[in-house]
Amino acid sequence: MKKLFLTLIAIFFISGEIYSHPLHISIINISIEGKSISITINTYVDDWETSYFHYYSKQIDLSIRENYEGEWFTNSIKESWQIREKIDGTPLVFLTDTIFFNDLSMTIEMHGELQKKPKSLYIYNSILTDIFPDQTNLVIVSLDNKQTGMKFDYKTKREELKLK
Repeated sequence: MKKLFLTLIAIFFISGEIYSHPLHISIINISIEGKSISITINTYVDDWETSYFHYYSKQIDLSIRENYEGEWFTNSIKESWQIREKIDGTPLVFLTDTIFFNDLSMTIEMHGELQKKPKSLYIYNSILTDIFPDQTNLVIVSLDNKQTGMKFDYKTKREELKLK
């Protein structure tokens, strides 16, 4: 399983010279330390640009600050990516720390606060699954020097992650 994640990560970041990519994938790392939670989302920037074109029939360049800080992109992230401490609870609020680009990839770093050290988390992840039927969203959660991997796609968008 670890080799699969490493292979996917390598494919994700080495594809800089390819102008079109065959995989629609995101890799999301969640790190929990006490009540602090850090999120890193890695995706292909052109997948988001395709999503925008799908909805608005206009091209967008997400490497321009006003576009990735704009209402459409920030709402897309908030609607397609949520973590709750209770199944029927309010989604956690995440603040975006940085967004940066490396060739075709886009990295979003965020952080938030939990109310208490969690026993489980309820994760909703539909990033780009409305546009790409083959979209796969891999989530790696790090807590207490242990890692847990999860896979989301157009069929599986909600999961409970038991942490103890």
